[in-house]
Amino acid sequence: MGYPEFHYEWEWWLRSSPERLWPFVADTNRFNRDTGLPGVRRADDAIRENARQSLLFSKLGVRVEWEEEPFEWVRPYRFGVHRRYRAGPVASTRVLVELEPSPRGGTWLVYHSWIRSKNLLGVTTVPLLMGFFYRRAFDTAFRRYDELATSEDSVFEQSASAHFTPRGHTRLDALRRGLLERTDEPELVARLVETVERGDSFVMARLRPYALADAWGVPRRKVLELCLMATRAGIFDLRWDLLCPLCRGVKESGSTLEEMKQRAHCEVCNIDFAANFDRSVELTFRASPTLRRVEERTFCVGGPQLTPHIVA
Repeated sequence: MGYPEFHYEWEWWLRSSPERLWPFVADTNRFNRDTGLPGVRRADDAIRENARQSLLFSKLGVRVEWEEEPFEWVRPYRFGVHRRYRAGPVASTRVLVELEPSPRGGTWLVYHSWIRSKNLLGVTTVPLLMGFFYRRAFDTAFRRYDELATSEDSVFEQSASAHFTPRGHTRLDALRRGLLERTDEPELVARLVETVERGDSFVMARLRPYALADAWGVPRRKVLELCLMATRAGIFDLRWDLLCPLCRGVKESGSTLEEMKQRAHCEVCNIDFAANFDRSVELTFRASPTLRRVEERTFCVGGPQLTPHIVA
């Protein structure tokens, strides 16, 4: 018995340009979290032909497993992905997101999704979830991204529900005073503390000092030195990440350089590579667990923003 394929096409006019919206809209890991999708994990460690991956999640006791093709995109105008399901109520899904500059300014964002049901449960639940729940969740997310893209606040300082530990705010204030005594940059210290207080949990789980400096418009070395002093003060824990030279994904991490392996393997790119300090090792920072708990779950393993250096 064949089941129908549902097609949904939703449109938004947003004030921001495609270039300003792209870092938010194309961050599918963040988007899936913000729209209520559960965290995902790999069903196995194997990467299949043409870099397809086997992934799964569970929702309301239903196991959903699928094979995901690599995302395709042209920044900052469109991206899409195709998934074929092995378990769950859906047989396949296709997603296409288009950002077109509007003649009156801003962006026409069009979200297409094609969903083919596998059984009667899919026929029943897909229209219910897409028509009532996800349409509203997508609308909330895209309009929030539009506000972020048009505001002076960067993604590092966006308002978020940070989960501080008991007395975490009090401890952060004490550490802030100690950091001020170590540096003569009160304005930068205030911005850094604000980032710890309000920064998105994804960002605070892997804070990149050079990206933070670029967003603030200040010299990179100055922000790097500030983060190192904040680590000594107890605000951050530092981490060394070994990156794949092609996809720039993190393949190994350690709190010291001695823990880093000399060679690593990227399962996505299917290459072995040597650790080159100048090109493959990055120093990142994480909010101290004595202050706040940060998000570690993964909601999407693909997406254009995981490899933002790739334009098409």
